This record gives sequence, structure tokens and C-alpha cells, in this order.
Amino acid sequence: MKRTVSMAVTALIFVCVILSGCTGAYDKSPDQIKKARWATPDYSFIINPTDDCKGTYKFDGKKYNIRVEFKNSNLTAYDTDNKNTELFNADWMYEDKDLYIYNISFNTKDYKNFKTNYSEFVTLKKEKI
Repeated sequence: MKRTVSMAVTALIFVCVILSGCTGAYDKSPDQIKKARWATPDYSFIINPTDDCKGTYKFDGKKYNIRVEFKNSNLTAYDTDNKNTELFNADWMYEDKDLYIYNISFNTKDYKNFKTNYSEFVTLKKEKI
């Protein structure tokens, strides 16, 4: 009985490890796509890969000038007006040619107003410039 349970748990762990590594492999990350920018429909979040991934993020009536770094399937947004302090980090993937950013984790230690920012995901569309 112990052996059967042990084998079942081992198989379950193996399947979980395989599935967790199944993030899509893309030809280009969003920062490698030039002559375009990524923006939400209301322009509250904009990333411009042509300009070193600089952009803006708007929340609660305040506009933050940001620079975004993409590393594998993760991204980090830095506040360029505040000594490149991390504003938030998240995961990303493409979804129907759009940039889908999810699992957003805001820096509520340095930005107290983000405690009321409940955005967990956002979709940015590619716009030609």
C-alpha cells in the first residue's frame, strides 16, 4: 500500500513539474518588437520597446513614468522618476497577438496607494508607430 501511494505521489509531482514548465516559447519577447508599442485601450499602461521599454502607468489619478524589463516569462516595471524603484512585477504571455500581463504584484511597501490597486492582469494591444 505504501509503495502504491508513493508511486502515485511521485507520478503526480512529475506531472506537476512538467506542466509548470509549459510556458510558451516565443520567437520574440515584447521588448524585441520594434516599430510598435503596447498599450491598454484606455492608455493607462503603455510600453514603448523602441524607446528602451519606457512608458507610463496610471493609477488613482497619478501617472508614473516607467521602464519595463522582460526576463524570460517575467517582467518588472521600474519608476524612473523615483530612482528606478520597482513599481510592480508580473508574468507575461501572448494571447491572440496581444500582450497579456498577469500575476501582477505591486510594491506596496514604497507605494502605499497601491494597497487599493486590485489589478491582477491587464491586456495590452500592439500599435504601430
